[in-house]
Amino acid sequence: MFGNPFATPFIIPVAAIVCWMIVKVMKIKHGVTGWHERPQNTHVPPMFDKMLEKAMQERDAEIKSLRERIEVLEKIVTDNHASTNLASEIERLRDAK
Repeated sequence: MFGNPFATPFIIPVAAIVCWMIVKVMKIKHGVTGWHERPQNTHVPPMFDKMLEKAMQERDAEIKSLRERIEVLEKIVTDNHASTNLASEIERLRDAK
């Protein structure tokens, strides 16, 4: 029925499982752990905290600036001014900040 055991379609998944088990046993035997299990990978250095804080402040400043610009654009659009008056209105609103 099964003349050659290596000719069956099940040999590839079985071989993969056996290889995975061998690798796992060898890792356990030699004490190899994954990156997430090492204590040095769970602590964030203070330098990165400062960099993150600075990046967040820059982001907040940019968001504030963009919101101010949107307010100016909303005023321009909703006030229904004539197009000839548009440039002077933009300058007036910029200077009002």
